Amino acid sequence: MTNLLLRESWTFDMRTGLLYYSMLCTSLSLYLLIMLTRQIKSQSVCSRESVEMVKQIAAKLKNVESDCMMYTPNHANYKQNCSKSTITCFAFEVSVLSVEIQVERMAFRQLQRILNRVTKRLQDEMEMNCPVCELYKEESAKTFLNSLQHILEQMNAEKICAP
Repeated sequence: MTNLLLRESWTFDMRTGLLYYSMLCTSLSLYLLIMLTRQIKSQSVCSRESVEMVKQIAAKLKNVESDCMMYTPNHANYKQNCSKSTITCFAFEVSVLSVEIQVERMAFRQLQRILNRVTKRLQDEMEMNCPVCELYKEESAKTFLNSLQHILEQMNAEKICAP
């Protein structure tokens, strides 16, 4: 009889303990999910960081002799409601530039990721009328980076990419 009571109390304690720990795990999981969601939502894809990366790449470009020409969208292309195709072209050309000048590629990869995320958030109003990248004028890499920097600064000022 005592053995039976001991076994039942042990089972009760075990169930209570499992219930307690499962509630703790659930609470912790929900907390982590909420915090992760808040962090993802509050991350601005267009940030000063992206502008700083362009400046770093431009500084690296000064140390490299390069005559490469890049398809360069300009401010007018961006303003013609072709923001998505403009940023898509910049993202593609950044990867081309990294291959062309062959320097440390970490900043290039980070910038390309940011530009790809920006592209996903943007919507061209007149998608059919937006030019493909190869139709933009070919400019020097320096002009290309200046144009990209200017457009990113404008996007930051307009808060287009804010969540």
